[in-house]
Amino acid sequence: MKSRTGIELFLSALKEYNIDHIFGNPGTSESAITNSLALPEHKDFKYFLAVQEGVAMGMADGWARSTGKTAFVNLHIDSGLANGISLLINAFYGGAPIVLTAGNKDIRKFNSYRSNLVNMVKEFTKWSAEVTHIEQLPEMTMRAFKEASTPPTAPTFLSISANVFDEITDLDVIKLPQISNNFSPDSNSIKILSDKIIESDNPMIILGDRISHSNSSNKAVEFAELTGSKVYVSSTSEINFPTDHKQYLGSLPNLLPKAKEIIDKHDLVISIGSNVFDGFFYIKGQLFGNKTYHAHIDSSASAISRNEQTNLGILSNPNTALKSLIININNNIDGETREKISLRKNDIYKESEKISSANKQTTQDKFNDDPMSAYRLFSELSEVLSEDVIIIDDSVSSRPALMATNNFKPKKLFGERGGAIGWGMGATMGVKLANPDKNVIGIIGDGSAMMTMQALWTAANSKIPVIYIICNNKSYRVLKTNMQIYKEEILNEDNPDYKYFAMDFNPSFNFAELANTFGLNGIKISDPKLIKKHVTESLNSDITTVLDIDIDGSV
Repeated sequence: MKSRTGIELFLSALKEYNIDHIFGNPGTSESAITNSLALPEHKDFKYFLAVQEGVAMGMADGWARSTGKTAFVNLHIDSGLANGISLLINAFYGGAPIVLTAGNKDIRKFNSYRSNLVNMVKEFTKWSAEVTHIEQLPEMTMRAFKEASTPPTAPTFLSISANVFDEITDLDVIKLPQISNNFSPDSNSIKILSDKIIESDNPMIILGDRISHSNSSNKAVEFAELTGSKVYVSSTSEINFPTDHKQYLGSLPNLLPKAKEIIDKHDLVISIGSNVFDGFFYIKGQLFGNKTYHAHIDSSASAISRNEQTNLGILSNPNTALKSLIININNNIDGETREKISLRKNDIYKESEKISSANKQTTQDKFNDDPMSAYRLFSELSEVLSEDVIIIDDSVSSRPALMATNNFKPKKLFGERGGAIGWGMGATMGVKLANPDKNVIGIIGDGSAMMTMQALWTAANSKIPVIYIICNNKSYRVLKTNMQIYKEEILNEDNPDYKYFAMDFNPSFNFAELANTFGLNGIKISDPKLIKKHVTESLNSDITTVLDIDIDGSV
């Protein structure tokens, strides 16, 4: 077998695992990588240079979520890795399949302030390890990709000692195993749940992002229609159910009392592919009482009964479980029950229409506000969006207005998840790289945009034509809304005195000018009547455009 260096073996492994996009910010610890990528035999790799590590992480997250494939990120040593951790946290909580690597000092310099990179990230990775000798490289590289790509998907991490890439070996790449993700549910559990559904008078479904991960949206629709269930989602970071469907009732509130008020109206709740209740604030109590039977279907064993009472857990690929349930219910349901479900669906349609009418009324009430409301901004945007547009939603506190004024189908919107801001600037470019023939619009809050504004340099350098709509409310408005929750729900203050300390931007950010400094299109907008014109022009442009739109930041 032919001898080769560790770096040649590693790049051969990336090719074997169908990696051709590399998102990164290199350092001296990556000298072997950048030196080899400059060679003609590796010209098929597309390296996307980020000048801030959070941008690279956001790009990888967006690319992985849009393609369904494993993304590859290369950062440098402890300092570079530290800069990427905040958006690694988002990727971990969201289950994005990413292999993250970072070079480390030569293992022979163990006593020379050599950091333990694995310890830095192990809490936010599915699996992490350090390669210290070349003999470890093939199996550990394979395992990193295998772990990241198998359910429940999540980031993995490899720290690679500098000596590994320069050492010589005759070892070969280890191929990835073929592992079926369509693992089936227990048949007895399917029967139990089918019987519960048929007997139920008021069932409810809570969908999470592992619906999208398993391409189960169509089956979720079929299941909801068959069972006459109300449909809520745990978040809108993925569109797991068409938002214009007549059984869709929106997101489950993330405050326990408000969520429990909805739950308690149902005798059966079925959570599917969902982290059931991940609200930030602690409020005493449990979401599910004894009168509500809770079943949870998931490919993640740790998500089932993680923090909420569960009567029946079904470990399965969601798509496979839904198929089994649909077959079982159809084989056992009688005409009388089908009629009961039909009547129940009519009631759900009325409830859904009531929500839609309320959203339209809110938009109408705020349509002529000055400064411009987020509802007006997104209402104008809705009139120029076409089927070939994908939205990246990092609008933070403006998200309710976006969802109230627009309808989305699966794979047409990807949203921030995990809590760290700065995701959307990189994610917008990552999704565009995954969908080069589609228009991609990133809707970004001003605080989040400023966190990774270096993304504009990458857009210019790598010639990635996207559109950024900046919701410029001149504040960390989400902190203000959460301050209200804190005072009202946690401190139980009757007449709260709101002081929004360190939450306003003075001076405010001028993103249009920042875009212009990189040779991009930067346009400042305060007049809502100009939005459609500039968005339409941007959709036909071949360079990145930043539409910096002033909106009302009051709470």
